[in-house]
Amino acid sequence: MTTRTWFVVGLICALAGTAPAQSAKGAGQGKAKKGAKVNDLAPVIAAFNGPDLEPAARAAEQLGASSDPAAHDALLDGLAMGVPPAVAVVAVGALAMHPAPPDVAALVRYANHHTPSLRQAALGALALYPDPIAKKRIVAGLHDKAGSVRGAAATAAAKGRVREALDPLFELLARGEEPAARALAQLADADLVRRIGDQVGKVPEPTLAQTLGFILKRADVAEPLKIDVVRAVGKIQDPSAVTVLSDYVDATPKTPEKESRTEAQKMVQARVGGGAK
Repeated sequence: MTTRTWFVVGLICALAGTAPAQSAKGAGQGKAKKGAKVNDLAPVIAAFNGPDLEPAARAAEQLGASSDPAAHDALLDGLAMGVPPAVAVVAVGALAMHPAPPDVAALVRYANHHTPSLRQAALGALALYPDPIAKKRIVAGLHDKAGSVRGAAATAAAKGRVREALDPLFELLARGEEPAARALAQLADADLVRRIGDQVGKVPEPTLAQTLGFILKRADVAEPLKIDVVRAVGKIQDPSAVTVLSDYVDATPKTPEKESRTEAQKMVQARVGGGAK
């Protein structure tokens, strides 16, 4: 075998030997890139679990904005270990930015926290979870001793379409609580409109008029249902009913003509202008 032949053989062997090494190096780089996301989160997670409230709250927001599962896990871990209420309020909201079934247990626990603002935040977050346990806790929140928490629960019931909350919401409506009025208005379909309209004498008239007015403001309510709502408002004797009807007339274009607007306008004229207008 000539010198040149030996050289070629040696070169081939050398190249064959370096190829696996280069492949291994490339694979290592791929792993490094994959792990880079977790490494990038390390200082954020450290800040979240740190003693300074403002940086911790900002870190919670950052973790919530991240789609990395490690960020979500960090929020769950922090809430499980316990963070200051001011940070937990942010963390609870951040957790719900990427809802996952394991979150519910943590959120329910914080919905029972002694700090009202934290109970509010947890109830608001639970609205994003279809879990029956989440819905049950939202309903329980309607009986909270703090009005602000009851309001948060009412908002959550509307957002989460929690039909189990209807009876407690009507109880709060009878007490004149506006969040309940807004929630019922948001949940209202034809059957619920009739039930709301039947509350004359059971609910303070200004609150009842307000509830029906919120329904009239909904863009997704069909014209036949709006006619029913206008007629329900017309049964209320309190001056607030005229305000609701007037607002509806003012907010609804004259053309195309709508029967609901025409009826509302006639009712206003009959009460305020004696039918002369």
